[in-house]
Amino acid sequence: MKYHQFAKTLPTLDQQILELQEIDLYPVDLAQYSFGQVAQHVYRHFLPDFRSQVTLETQLHNLLVDENQDLFSYLARINETFNSKAFYNVALQLLGFFSPQDFSLADPLFAMTKFDLPYLDETNFDFNTFTTAIYQLLNTRCQNGLLFLDNLANRGYFATNLNARKQQRPLFFNGKAQATFAADQFIREVVYVESDLDTDHDGQRDLLQTTIIRPKVANSFIKLPALYTANPYFLGTTDTKMNDVDVPMAIKNPGDAREAVDKFDQFHEFSTKPVSDNQNDPFANHPSVITPNNVGTVTLSDFFLARGFASVYAAGIGTRGSDGIRTCGSPEETKSTIAIIEWLHGDRRAYTDRSRQDEVIADWCSGHVAMTGKSYLGTLAVAAATTGVAGLDTVISEAAISSWYDYYREHGLVVAPETFQGEDANVLTNECFSRQKDAGDYAKIKAFYDHKLKQMIHDQDRESGSYNHFWEVRNYRRDIAKVKCPIVSVHGLNDWNVKPKNVFKLNQVLKEAGIAHKVILHQGQHIYINNFPSLDFYDLINLWLTNKLFQQENHADQIFPDYLIQSNLNESDWQTPDDWQATAQKSYNLAIDFDHKGDSEVRFVDDGVQAFHDSKLKDLAWEQAFIQEDPRFSQNQVVLKTSSLSNELLITGRPVLNLRVKSSANYGLISAMLVDYGEANRLTTRPQILEFAARELGYHGKQENTMAFKQASQATPAKLIAKSHINLQNRTTAYQNEAVQPETYYDLQLPLQPTYYHLPAGRQLGLIIYATDMGMTIRHENNLEYTIDLANSNLTIHQG
Repeated sequence: MKYHQFAKTLPTLDQQILELQEIDLYPVDLAQYSFGQVAQHVYRHFLPDFRSQVTLETQLHNLLVDENQDLFSYLARINETFNSKAFYNVALQLLGFFSPQDFSLADPLFAMTKFDLPYLDETNFDFNTFTTAIYQLLNTRCQNGLLFLDNLANRGYFATNLNARKQQRPLFFNGKAQATFAADQFIREVVYVESDLDTDHDGQRDLLQTTIIRPKVANSFIKLPALYTANPYFLGTTDTKMNDVDVPMAIKNPGDAREAVDKFDQFHEFSTKPVSDNQNDPFANHPSVITPNNVGTVTLSDFFLARGFASVYAAGIGTRGSDGIRTCGSPEETKSTIAIIEWLHGDRRAYTDRSRQDEVIADWCSGHVAMTGKSYLGTLAVAAATTGVAGLDTVISEAAISSWYDYYREHGLVVAPETFQGEDANVLTNECFSRQKDAGDYAKIKAFYDHKLKQMIHDQDRESGSYNHFWEVRNYRRDIAKVKCPIVSVHGLNDWNVKPKNVFKLNQVLKEAGIAHKVILHQGQHIYINNFPSLDFYDLINLWLTNKLFQQENHADQIFPDYLIQSNLNESDWQTPDDWQATAQKSYNLAIDFDHKGDSEVRFVDDGVQAFHDSKLKDLAWEQAFIQEDPRFSQNQVVLKTSSLSNELLITGRPVLNLRVKSSANYGLISAMLVDYGEANRLTTRPQILEFAARELGYHGKQENTMAFKQASQATPAKLIAKSHINLQNRTTAYQNEAVQPETYYDLQLPLQPTYYHLPAGRQLGLIIYATDMGMTIRHENNLEYTIDLANSNLTIHQG
């Protein structure tokens, strides 16, 4: 494995010395020490968990500088230089690598190169080069993926070595916040933020229960930034039945679907109350009335707690402990999200409990806030950014939705997130309406909630699937001009839950608006990637947040790549292209450039629903069988393949299928899959555990496993690259419904999901054209026949 370090930076020698003194690794009176004494001082400090002289010396004896000598003996003999081979032999052991399993003591630099770890190419180190090597070593990644200094902190380095003046306050090294706060001293509180909303129609402002976990600081003058996660699942979910998908496909009346009236998104709102002049903190002498636990916290925020960032969580309107009802993606949901930021920034009221008697201010907060989270959590972070709310300095969104239409719909069709057939806005709304868990509370609002939920079911319009006003107000990209903060997006290229076009389209509009957007694309599905050792994710985010929230000048904007993309061929290969989508294009005529049988007109029938049910296959198993041309479904598809590629093909951005097609009826849909064909042990899209409890998130903090994608143990014949779906009645736009005449050719353009895919030489690029997707679209049992004019159809890709 390679341990990439995209966040690395090396300051001047004078700055290195100052920073080493700041963390007490170098003595303040450095001039009074000989080179040998400095080296002894450093290596003894590298063992903070060995507290007695005997255990410390024993551990120094356990570290070898070569095949015949240990570090204790070596340190006793050095004078003015330190042999670099000896240095890196010890360094590799300190980093958690083992000899001879991981490296040879005869050639440590070979291992440093193999693991992609930084080193100085010198034979011997004098004081200056030794200083740089030590500084670099502290910022080198260990076998568990954390920086060496992070692992030292987890072993008690700062707790042992920092003097009282430096304890319980932020400390920065190499442009990043350090883990100087102990997890066993965190303060936990619950407050109730007052919103301007009345989404439960009770005539009162909705209160929003908010949980705070923050480091204990040395004095009240120290203000901390906040990492805020809006998590609708935070206080529990309910079991909710999915919508039926075995229903007929609607024939739409021509017209603009946006003209439909949306009755659901109509709620009363108050004007904002001014913040009280009372600056007393009720929590100063009395603890929070509720003691929160750590259930539902985000690991990324847990990591930063020890580094001086407070963690703030709010589930939002309609959740347990709060007022209101759930509204899934609405402007009201966004307003309830940013209300917490407004309180943290000092612009909104909050109370110690639901009585609204004692006002509480976030006097511990600097007013600088970032939002974090995956999926729905990351989605609300994007939503908040599009309001331009004061205090929100950046967003770290992972697998986030940028338009709810692109989550539950596609090109005029109802399209489910993968493995959640039948889910829609009403399902997710009810699932997150956790006020139902408190029977007394639920009884007060059940009638109104049931009424509004019926409106939502009507207005989301599962019958047509067109883009209407309900979805228009749930498209955050409409308000991109209001974004004032830079955004970091993390997304899986194999995420068929929140599909990649959500981040691709967000990237496009942010670039057009001139707003900084850093994009990390990995080979996983709907997952977090903070514990993948091949990428220095924590370090990049630390560099970024230290700059944006602590306002430390560390060149984060320049160091953090605009695009960081993991190869589908090698888990350790992270690439930094100038753009996600290359400018060069390649067009494949479907009749000429793909092998197929017969003439340029091909047909298939869409009658596979019963065969799907008879097969007893689950959605994902059906998809694999379909890609592999299972005879049970072969009449429902047209499969086209190129000849074996003579050279590798890199497909970037959004492939586009231009298709001339006709249906045997006055309605229809077309689906398409882009496929990698060829027997190969491909990289898994589900990560495997490398090591359990491999690292801590700060001193006395939580532990986490390390993960990685692995080459599959068995070869597979094919892999899905991208897919898409379109309603023939929405061949121009998702909102314009057009008539379809039977047996009449229509030209349509179908953009597939964006990708970044290396197709090696010897493989075949495949295209499957079909209609009903058993895992995603409405499953209408019909007998439609589709005809494709291959000669007048083509596939265009952006070629890297």
